[in-house]
Amino acid sequence: MTMTNDTNKKIKIGTPNGRPMLTWVNKKPLEFVTGYPTQLTESFGDKEALKVPEYSKLEKNWYNLLFHGDNKEVLASLLELGFRGKVDLIYIDPPFASNKDYMRKVELRGLKNLGKIEEDSESIIQQTMYEDIWKRDEYFQFMYERLILLKELLSETGSIYVHLDYHMTHYMRVLMDEVFGEDNFQNDIVWNYFMGASGNDRWGRKHQNILFYSKSDKYQFDLDPVRVPYNPETIARAKRGEARYEVEAEELEKSGKNPGDVWSDINPVQGNAIEKTNYATQKPESLLERIVKASSPNNGLVLDCFIGSGTTCAVAQQEGRRWVGVDINKGAIQQTSHRLQKIIKEQKKKLLDGQISKSFGVYKVNNYDLRVLKTEAKELAIQQYGITRTKTETFFDGLRDSGELVKIIDFNHPLTLLDLQLIKDELGKRPEEDRDIVVICLGRETKVDSWVEEWDKKQPHKDARTNKRMRQFIVFDLKDKNFVSYEPSRAEVEITRAGKDKAKIKITSFISPTIIKRLELEPGLLQKKIPDFRSMIDVVLVNTNYDGEVFKIEFSDVPEKQSDLVKGEYELEITEKPTKVAVKIIDMLGEEVLVTKEV
Repeated sequence: MTMTNDTNKKIKIGTPNGRPMLTWVNKKPLEFVTGYPTQLTESFGDKEALKVPEYSKLEKNWYNLLFHGDNKEVLASLLELGFRGKVDLIYIDPPFASNKDYMRKVELRGLKNLGKIEEDSESIIQQTMYEDIWKRDEYFQFMYERLILLKELLSETGSIYVHLDYHMTHYMRVLMDEVFGEDNFQNDIVWNYFMGASGNDRWGRKHQNILFYSKSDKYQFDLDPVRVPYNPETIARAKRGEARYEVEAEELEKSGKNPGDVWSDINPVQGNAIEKTNYATQKPESLLERIVKASSPNNGLVLDCFIGSGTTCAVAQQEGRRWVGVDINKGAIQQTSHRLQKIIKEQKKKLLDGQISKSFGVYKVNNYDLRVLKTEAKELAIQQYGITRTKTETFFDGLRDSGELVKIIDFNHPLTLLDLQLIKDELGKRPEEDRDIVVICLGRETKVDSWVEEWDKKQPHKDARTNKRMRQFIVFDLKDKNFVSYEPSRAEVEITRAGKDKAKIKITSFISPTIIKRLELEPGLLQKKIPDFRSMIDVVLVNTNYDGEVFKIEFSDVPEKQSDLVKGEYELEITEKPTKVAVKIIDMLGEEVLVTKEV
């Protein structure tokens, strides 16, 4: 792993001093941050990617950057790498604190009848991309820290757009006044869309908000590229020479008008849209086009540290801007990479402006690969143990079908006595609560069992005639049950030399035990065998001269439609000298299998 620098080096951060100020429990501004190691894992395009992407080295030979990691850590690393004051535009679509999980529909490739739930046409697997369940104080601190770092990265002429909804817009407005300064507030943009407006107990909610702040009063803003046509009636009145229209009708037709801060002309991504990626929170490219064109110069640098399906990076690429994308979810990184590869291939075909960078590097900041497994394990546990999420519950995660309260311990650490004490403290606030408590964990400390045994003995009886006691702790340790005895995806790939300068590649088998297990557990599925193993494969990537460290994407098989399968057989040009061919297979849940061979 390559280190960016001495990891003990502290980077000074300016303290926000704007007004008004929002207060919450454990509020703490950042004073110093520390950069983290970066590791180049993949590259795409003609440019040689740097091991350490320092801005001073990239500036004259730019390629775009995609970071997999916690965005707070990545933003700190960008400061250390020299990006302070270099970003022209930031757009983020962070969690809304909506108290629900956001899912991605995962449908196996090439199957119309397999994998459908009988009563409707939803996809077989709902993969959690991120959990948007927060305590309010935690959410404020989370956003506060990231907004402070983003301000440090913005240039003096830069702007930031933060996409929110009714849950947090009012709080974020005050928070951004503090971080960026009340005088630098420019707009509260209302994105008014035609979908939604359901329910009879309130006015239908049909809009989201985008808060637009600048770094200073010298911010970049160009209205001309984003003007919209005048209403035909307005032009007709101008032609009639009505006094209120001093501009010639021809000028009105030519120039167009300011869209204003209520955008009703941009629709959400529809189910049949070409840009559709099955991310529940995906934003339309036309929305980002308006923002990118107005608030960043040609070849300007655009940053999104919650990239999701990659829309910001895609639009920046299409509009000739440089970009940096960040996400903690590996599936988001893969989705963005695939999306950008398609765009760049089209740009190369059309011989577009040579100033547009058609290369990008993928970097890992710390190791988050286990998050894919742990998120998947949590979803499996919820299904296996019959858990229903409770949206109104602030502490427990839900209820079992058999009636117990459920607390799921973060799978990033084993169950500890502190975790149990927190549950005990919560029950102390609910003296009337008599239900049992199911605690689901991935590993536990040795003292946990004796603590639980002692607790259970002390609880009062529910009924004096029985030995049944109230509020019993029931611990489900997934490690005990071999629930996540993790089996990686497996592939068999034939790689042979065909003549002097060609390699033949054939995928002869592929299996994802995780997908198979999800299919078995999902209720209401049509029980059929998967007729073609390629249905489980999302993408195939090839590097014909693999150095053992950085996977250079020289060929990619990314099917255009969900109904299409990867080809699975390829003939590619290689050097006449011995070379190592690497084939990376990514399954529908984002797990990667790498097969290499010297030929």
